[in-house]
Amino acid sequence: MTKNLAQQRREEIIRAAHKCFISRGFHATGMADIAREFGMSAGHIYNYFPSKTAIIEEVISRGMEDFYKNSCALQESQESYEKTLEQVRRVLSGFLKKERVALSLELVAEASHDPELEKVLREADVKARTHLKELTNREGNSPKDWALIDMGMATFEGLGLRFLRNPDLDFDAVCEILAERIYMPREKLKQKLRELESK
Repeated sequence: MTKNLAQQRREEIIRAAHKCFISRGFHATGMADIAREFGMSAGHIYNYFPSKTAIIEEVISRGMEDFYKNSCALQESQESYEKTLEQVRRVLSGFLKKERVALSLELVAEASHDPELEKVLREADVKARTHLKELTNREGNSPKDWALIDMGMATFEGLGLRFLRNPDLDFDAVCEILAERIYMPREKLKQKLRELESK
C-alpha cells in the first residue's frame, strides 16, 4: 500500500471515529462502532491503529496542532487591534463549534476514569502551557507567571462551556472584549507583571 493511500485510510478512520465519539461518547464507542462508520471490518482498522486509545491520542495530537497554529496566529496579530480582532474571530468561530466543545468535554470525562488517557491529556496540557509561556516571552518562573498562562487558557476553555450553555451569547461582543484583552502593548504587559511580582 502506498504512503498516500495509508494516510488517506488513517484520515477516514479518524473522521469515522470523530462521528462516533460525538454521537456515542468516548467510553461507549468501540472499535466495532468505528469500523461500522468507516465501512470496513474492525480488523482492517487495526492495520492503522493498534487500539481505540491510539485513535484518541491521534485526535488529541491533531487538536494540539490546531492549538499551536492558532496561538501563534494570535500572537503575531498583535501589531494592531484590527488584526487581533480578525484572528480572534477566526479562532473562536472554529473553537466554539458545538461538536468541538462536546468532544472536549467527552475527552475530559473519559480521562477521569482512564489513567492512561489522563496521562496523555496531562502531557498535552504541559506542552500547551510551555508553548504559551515561550510564545509570550515570559521569562519568569514564579507561580504567578504560570497562573497568567492558566488564566488565559481557562478563558478560552470557559468560553466553550458558556456557548454550549448559552448559544445566544453575543459572538461579536465576546470577540471584541477578548481582542481588547489580548491586544496589549508589550510594555504595559511587562508593567503588569512587575506589579504582580511586587505584591
